[in-house]
Amino acid sequence: MGLVVEMYGPEAFDGAPPEAQRWEFFLQRGVKPRCTFVRRREGAAWGSARIVVSYPGAEPAVPPDPVIPWDPVLEDWLLEHRVAARDEANEAARFGFDLRARLDAIERRCGTAQFTAVLLRCLYDHDCALYLPLERKLGAIRTYEPDPSNADTAVGGLLSQVMRTSAETLDALGYSPAIAREILTNALAYYLRDRFEI
Repeated sequence: MGLVVEMYGPEAFDGAPPEAQRWEFFLQRGVKPRCTFVRRREGAAWGSARIVVSYPGAEPAVPPDPVIPWDPVLEDWLLEHRVAARDEANEAARFGFDLRARLDAIERRCGTAQFTAVLLRCLYDHDCALYLPLERKLGAIRTYEPDPSNADTAVGGLLSQVMRTSAETLDALGYSPAIAREILTNALAYYLRDRFEI
């Protein structure tokens, strides 16, 4: 399931974005584009996310496209066409931002309290290194018991599906299982630090 559908529902899908015409042109000629995810700090806060698409191996050489704002429609197209990021660290940041979009949609549908309780239980079950810092931070506001039944809820199923889909997408992008696991672990850390400021 794509980001657009997860965030806005199936009726929101509008077909291929016009920006993708150039990317499709290169793909049809055997040139695999590369995506660079860009998000910089602006003071104490993060700036808006953007992407740059480049064409390594194009003959003759062509410059990268201009920077464009990140958009779920564009991200869906790039992932569907297996356009990877420039390196593993950039892929982790890209997927971390994607996780934020996907998990924010789940949080909006089920409510922050339930979402957070289920997320904490899932982190606890998977022995995530950021579980304790997050639990300490959130525990100062409200007690969250790592109740095993939380992971078996519909919300727990949605969280598991998001992580499974992300892992499958990384596999489709051509990453080995070990590298994909590392990227996904770093992407989850990116999401948790971004969402909960830990």
